[in-house]
Amino acid sequence: MSSAGMSVRLRTDSKKLVFRVTFIDAPDTPPATPASGWERSRPNFFSLYRDRKYVASMAGLTHFEAQEVTIFNDRELAGAAEIQVLLPFYYRNAEVVVHAIGIDAGAQLEQAAPDQRPRIFFHGDSITQGHGVTSPRETYVWQVAEQLNCVGINFGFGGTAWADNIVAQTIAGRKDWDVLSIMLGTNSFAGKDATGKPETAAQYAAKYDAFISTIRGTAPTKPILCVTPILNRADLARGGNQNGERPELYREGITRVVRQRQRSDRQLHLADGLAMVNEPLFLLVTDRVHPNDAGMHRIANGVAEALKPLLANLR
Repeated sequence: MSSAGMSVRLRTDSKKLVFRVTFIDAPDTPPATPASGWERSRPNFFSLYRDRKYVASMAGLTHFEAQEVTIFNDRELAGAAEIQVLLPFYYRNAEVVVHAIGIDAGAQLEQAAPDQRPRIFFHGDSITQGHGVTSPRETYVWQVAEQLNCVGINFGFGGTAWADNIVAQTIAGRKDWDVLSIMLGTNSFAGKDATGKPETAAQYAAKYDAFISTIRGTAPTKPILCVTPILNRADLARGGNQNGERPELYREGITRVVRQRQRSDRQLHLADGLAMVNEPLFLLVTDRVHPNDAGMHRIANGVAEALKPLLANLR
C-alpha cells in the first residue's frame, strides 16, 4: 500500500530483469472527476538504478490484471551490479502487488550490501508522498536523497499529516533515522482536523508544538527541519476557511512554535515552503495543490539546501 519511496534492491549479473505485478483498482469516492480521471490514466512508472546511477524509467500498462514489466534486457551487460528498482507511486493510496521477480536462468542473485549512508526521515502529506509526479524518482524526497547522497525514508501519506500525536509517537519510536524533515499543515488549511471536527489555526499550532515535543522526548538532539506549506489553492482563493481563517495564519503558527522552541533547541530548524513554491505555474493544473515535476524540483532544491548543513554536522 502507498508504495512511495519503496524500492527493491538486489545484486545480480542477470542481463534481464522482469517484474510480475498487479495494480489494484481503487475506485474514486465520491464519483470520479475529470481531474481524477486524468490522474488514474497516467502510466505507472518504475525507475531503475544500477550501482546507484539512474538508468531509465519504464511504465507498466494502466490496467488491473497481472502483467510483466521488463525493467531491463541488455545482452551487452557484463558483471554483477547492485540493482535498485523504485516502485510506482501509482494512484493516490492504491495497492501495488509484486508477485515475482524474474532473472536469467543461472544468473547470480545476492542480497544487496547494507546501505550505511545517513538516513533522512521525511514525514508529510501527499506532497511528500509524491502525488502527481511522473516517475518515483521525481518525488522531492528521492531528489533530496540523491542530491545529498543519503537514504531517504518516505513517510508521506496522501490525505493525512494533520500533526496528530499518534504519528509523532510512531516517529519517536523509530531508531532508523539521523535527521527528520517534516512538511505539515496543507490539509489543515480547511479548518478541521483528521476527524472533520473544526480546528482553528491557534489549535493547530498547539498541536504542532505537541508533535515536536513528543519526538523530542526520545530524540532530544537529532536535527529536525520543519518546512512550512507551499502555495495552495486556498492562498489563491478569496476569503477564509470554515473558521474564517486564511493559510497564512497556519504558517505563522508553525513559524512561531519553531522560533520559540529554537531559543532552547539548537537542533530545530525552519524552512519557508513559499520560498520554494509560490507561483501556480509550479502546481498541477488539475487541483492547484500538488506540485508538478518542476515544482517538486524546486522543493527538492530548497529542502536539500536546508538539510545540507545538518548532515555536515553528523559526519
